[in-house]
Amino acid sequence: MKNILLALNNLRDTPARSLISILLMAFGLGMIGVMRFFSKNVEAQFTSNLRGVDMIVGAKGSPLQLVLCGIYHIDAPTGNIPLREVESLRTNQWVKELIPLSLGDNYMGYRIVGTDSSIYSHYGIEMVKGRPFRKPMQAIISERLARELGISVGQKIEGTHGLTAGGEESHHHPYKITGIFKNTGTVADQLIFTSLESVWEVHHDHGHDHSNEHEDLEITLALIKFTGPMANFTLPRLVNQNSSMQAALPSIEINRVFNLLGIGMEVIRWIAIVLIVLSVAGIVFALFQSLSGRMHELSLLRALGYRPFGIFSIVLSEGLLISLLGGIIGVLLSKSAQYFLASFAAGTFKYRFDYEFGVDDIALLLVSAATGIIASLFPAIRAYSKSVVVTIQKA
Repeated sequence: MKNILLALNNLRDTPARSLISILLMAFGLGMIGVMRFFSKNVEAQFTSNLRGVDMIVGAKGSPLQLVLCGIYHIDAPTGNIPLREVESLRTNQWVKELIPLSLGDNYMGYRIVGTDSSIYSHYGIEMVKGRPFRKPMQAIISERLARELGISVGQKIEGTHGLTAGGEESHHHPYKITGIFKNTGTVADQLIFTSLESVWEVHHDHGHDHSNEHEDLEITLALIKFTGPMANFTLPRLVNQNSSMQAALPSIEINRVFNLLGIGMEVIRWIAIVLIVLSVAGIVFALFQSLSGRMHELSLLRALGYRPFGIFSIVLSEGLLISLLGGIIGVLLSKSAQYFLASFAAGTFKYRFDYEFGVDDIALLLVSAATGIIASLFPAIRAYSKSVVVTIQKA
């Protein structure tokens, strides 16, 4: 404890040099913390939601927009497509599963998605209260949405046109919540599921009979799972060339996004490494500079009975304190950035990201401590091995 107090006093004598090293360490570790947050949350969400979808068909436009809308629900749809064309794909030998989706409305900013019963197995939906939707104008939500919106089974909600809150007036066609399902950890947790017939009913005259108008019915897009890998080479080309629809392969589009993001993340990673290396160099420089000015003082401590290891531990403690202060500030900076990123994702895209203190933050503190010890070794060894007699004679 005495050595740590002496180290603190020494740091107060050289605040400028110490502060530079602390800030470099803080910014470097903070950037690493944000990158870990991105990898743990954003990439995990992209991967988990992509599972089980080999192709998306929708209106012609941007393939990436179609993927972001159909799988991640963070973009607007490219338009509508005829139901009869989509249904014709069900009999294709390469199609194992087809999930139709109809978008266009929201409730309090959460998208209302018209679909069929195949959505349950796709997202692994398990009901914990009530039952699945079976009739038009019935809907189900996740436990998360039920908690956030204060909705219970049997309650009615009215959607508004558009995919974001604050859109046009209500349709005045209320949905009855018939069930609440267990959180899945996927995008399904932030969606309100209903039947396709419900969406058609809301967007046409109430009670309109669609049974004789199958040719005119439309949906927004469809998620398709292949029977085998050969479908990647045949089915997309078949859809793009022989129909009014567009086929997009999510894995290809998301890989393009990751490749672009990967370049930026690699740049940030190297900047963080450079900052940490500069911090280590700063600690070494600061300790050597401090030693050159305090060697006589340390020799007096030796003369008064201080053992060489005590001198060694004082210098080591100085480096450790600098790096740990940098680590603590770095974790705080990282958590602040994570909080703002999570708030932005929640407010804009309705995604919930975890930014609580965890193993990654402990790892950052351990890295900072190890870095400080390594940086302090050379100055500490020099102080340890310095002759007391020679130093006092030179003084």
